[in-house]
Amino acid sequence: MLNTESLMHRALPIIVLLTTACAISEEDFIEQYASQVCDNIEACGKISVEHGTKDKCILHYEIVADEQMIGDGCEIISDKAKDCIGELEDFTEEDCPFTTNNFAPSCAEVGDCPGGSSGGDTGL
Repeated sequence: MLNTESLMHRALPIIVLLTTACAISEEDFIEQYASQVCDNIEACGKISVEHGTKDKCILHYEIVADEQMIGDGCEIISDKAKDCIGELEDFTEEDCPFTTNNFAPSCAEVGDCPGGSSGGDTGL
């Protein structure tokens, strides 16, 4: 017969696994955010005008996500980060011109520091 303590010890690893499986890491968010923003800019035909190359665009938005959206000493809010990526993925060419502030408002809330997130407006 199992007691409550034994049951909790068996259930805890499963709960931790389920919780972490649904979370998005800061590194994954930064990579996905930059890639998707640049895909959206490219879909509007503005990648060369705004950044020259897609690689330069990605580097720019990785820095924006890391330094402006999350910020030093701040933590990523996983649910907001996933919402942000989802909104960016829903973008279509009909949504041009693309700006993260107008198209993906949840992107302005991915960091837990008050006023630490900017949303990284592309200005397109």
